[in-house]
Amino acid sequence: MSASGRDAGPVEPTVVRVGDLVFLDAYLVGLVPAKVTGYTAHGNIEITITATRRRHQHGDETTSGPNYCVPRAHVRWRDGRHEVFGRWRFDGLPREFQPSWPD
Repeated sequence: MSASGRDAGPVEPTVVRVGDLVFLDAYLVGLVPAKVTGYTAHGNIEITITATRRRHQHGDETTSGPNYCVPRAHVRWRDGRHEVFGRWRFDGLPREFQPSWPD
């Protein structure tokens, strides 16, 4: 292992499961707290909104593409702004619908 401990190999992506808390990254609204409730046949994530944010009301059920559902542990807040980091995948979602990552 290197002296810094950072070169131990590739980091496995976080696995998001039904029931986990995520943020919906909504255009013009920002991050909306939500809970994963399932998946659609077309590869979208079914979510329930857990806090009201502008047009998204607490308890609303909706769907989102996997690239727009961010695990809460993958968001850092700095100076009132958010930063999304890391990689994740959704347990039970077919491979062809998993989030894509740049190399």
